[in-house]
Formats: sequence, C-alpha cells, structure tokens
Amino acid sequence: MAANPANKANGSLAFDIHDPEPWRTALTRVIPLLYRMLVRRGIHAALAEELTQRTVFDAVRKIHQFDPTRGSLEQWMVAIAQNHLALEMRQRVLRQTKERERLDSLKRMDKALLPDELLEQQETQQLVRAAMEQLEEKEREVLLLKYHEDLSARQIAKKINLTEKAVYNLLYRARNHLRDKLITSEPLFRKGPKP
Repeated sequence: MAANPANKANGSLAFDIHDPEPWRTALTRVIPLLYRMLVRRGIHAALAEELTQRTVFDAVRKIHQFDPTRGSLEQWMVAIAQNHLALEMRQRVLRQTKERERLDSLKRMDKALLPDELLEQQETQQLVRAAMEQLEEKEREVLLLKYHEDLSARQIAKKINLTEKAVYNLLYRARNHLRDKLITSEPLFRKGPKP
C-alpha cells in the first residue's frame, strides 16, 4: 500500500480496508489518546474504556466515510469519541430524570391511600360524626376544640370559661363517652387498632 502525499502532509494515511497493518499502527497511537482525552474530561475509567471501544468500532465500520482532506484519522476519531461522549451525557441526564420521576411517583403512591383504606377512613369518619352527635354539647365542643382546632387545655379553658383541671376532666369524660358510643354503634371498635 502506498501512502498518498496529500495525506502525509496532515498526518493521516490512506487505508486499504483489507490491509490490517496501517490500522494496527494507527489504532496503537489513537486508542490511548482517546482514552486519556475521555478520562481528563472526568469520565469514569470503565466508561472511558467503553466509549473508546465504541469509537474504534464505529471508525472501523465507517472507514469509507473518512475524508483525509478534512483532517487526520486522529481528528476524525476524536470527533467520533466526542459525539459518543455527548450522547452518553444526554442519556445519563435522561436516565436521571426518569429515575427521579419514578421515585417521585413511588413517594406519591406511598402517601396516597389505597381505595379500600380510603373507604375505611370515610366509614370511620361517618361513625365518629354520628357518635359525636350523640354526645352532650359541652363534651362535643371540648373534643372539637382539642382535636379539630388543636388547642391546648389552657387555651380551651380560656375559650369556654373553665379551669384547666375542669377541661382535663371534661376531655377524659368526653373521650370515654365517645369510645362507648363508637363501641355500641360498631362492634369492630372493641378490637382496637389494627396491628
């Protein structure tokens, strides 16, 4: 195989696809160059090796596209490696985005009630409302202030003009009466909460 003088000027060789020796010589120079270039860009060694390998395979497969008038073989293969790197970075961002979306979706699913849990919650709310309606006005008021408005015993005492001790006693009685009403209206309440 004879070297083309125009190609020698820019450092590349004309290749005979069937002659392995020029390839061996060129790849011996180019492969370490590509690998070092990728590692210097902060690419993990294993990924740099994989991208170098892809670049060499693409160069061998597409050698008929190599145009020595546009640059050397090294420049051509560096461009191929840069394209592979850019593609890998785009895919990495896409994978991270998809993974983040999957995790967000799983978090939302964990927080959301299942249909049977939602139905059970609604039934429980109806039973509690019905039992609350059966309580005396003062008991119902003190429970609503404590659990619905999240007030302390001191705040409740000020609001309904009672002493703190009287509020504690009223809350105790109201909770017991509410529990009794729930047990009589729904026997499942006797078992207590699910383990």
